[in-house]
Amino acid sequence: MDDFRVLEKLTYVHLKPEGEICNRLPRGTRVHLVQKKGDWTKIVWRNGKKKGWIPSFPEK
Repeated sequence: MDDFRVLEKLTYVHLKPEGEICNRLPRGTRVHLVQKKGDWTKIVWRNGKKKGWIPSFPEK
């Protein structure tokens, strides 16, 4: 699942699916989608230095 997306709205990032919130990303942040697990998607940003889980993107 090597895919880049640009966030369309403020998004909260979780440490684990349905876990604690660890970050929030502003609109326009470019993220790399790494893994999908149910309704959650694992992302990385800042060239892979930061990572976390967000609710899934709708499919294109």
